[in-house]
Amino acid sequence: MSAFISLLWVAAATAGPADCDRLAAHPEDPQRVTDGVAQGDIDYPRALAACELAVRAEPANARARYQLARLLFYTNQHERAVAEMRRSADDGHVQAQYIYGTFVARGRPFAPTDLCIAERYWRSAAMAGRQAARVQYVRFALKDRFAGCADAADDGVLGALVEAAGKDAKGLYEQVLVEDFREALAQRPPAAVRAVWSQCARERGLEVRQPVRIRRFGDTETMTTQLSALIISGEKTITAGSPWLVAADPSRQAFEGGYSVMTDAAGAPLAVLRTTQLRTVPFDQVTEEDSRYEGKPVRPLAVWRSVHKAFFERMLQPLGKRWTSDMPVTLERFELVCRLP
Repeated sequence: MSAFISLLWVAAATAGPADCDRLAAHPEDPQRVTDGVAQGDIDYPRALAACELAVRAEPANARARYQLARLLFYTNQHERAVAEMRRSADDGHVQAQYIYGTFVARGRPFAPTDLCIAERYWRSAAMAGRQAARVQYVRFALKDRFAGCADAADDGVLGALVEAAGKDAKGLYEQVLVEDFREALAQRPPAAVRAVWSQCARERGLEVRQPVRIRRFGDTETMTTQLSALIISGEKTITAGSPWLVAADPSRQAFEGGYSVMTDAAGAPLAVLRTTQLRTVPFDQVTEEDSRYEGKPVRPLAVWRSVHKAFFERMLQPLGKRWTSDMPVTLERFELVCRLP
């Protein structure tokens, strides 16, 4: 290190503040004023000396401060690199905002650990047009990594970032990534559903980012209202489906131990449920030991069979199938985990 410091003193005699841009600009910095220098081509003693002088001469020069932070990071001076990067980011330098957010997201030494800090800096850089920040922000948001961050972008803003990234995409990889983003955004659960699940998961100590189904009970508004009320009251803790319906609509697939958000007929969230047991049997082998977990009016086995025969006839007809007494029926037991106040 002493030899390196000696080189800095020598370099300082031959490099001035204006050389910071020439010697240390990043090739992808949208606010650079030169072509930029790749990491492996940097003359570190001269570049560090020049950028130290530039920052001393112009403390408000956020670009020079970013370039100094870049050099400090590359030379393993992490504590000061993080501090200088943040100051540059706070002064509005877009590349510094992106990199500081990356320091946080990747757990770099001396960087904060709160991912919501990365969210703020990445969002600022993404809104300013930094392509890498757009991509990272959307990736993390679609994985719900920013769940719980107070001012995280809504779906409308995410959509705008995806479209902007699409316009600026360079090469096949970025184009494919943008297409994946569009598809994921189209399949993303509504914000209200995500908010209910996030709050429930935090209150119960659950992993927020695990897969969660959205489900509605019943195929008419009246039936949905009735069944939802029975579930919320705790009276109904079982439901019947069929592998035939799942084959036509994989989103119906339940998993033991998996969570789901129950909605009303309009799609508004009502409660969070957890599947506790799954068992597939022929329709005519459902017994009163199963039907006793239904709502009281449907608990008698004869009533259960009549109601569910009519239900399956309605649901299977569009699929070109019909109810039969030995058709496979999946009985799903569940429990109420959270409900809306």
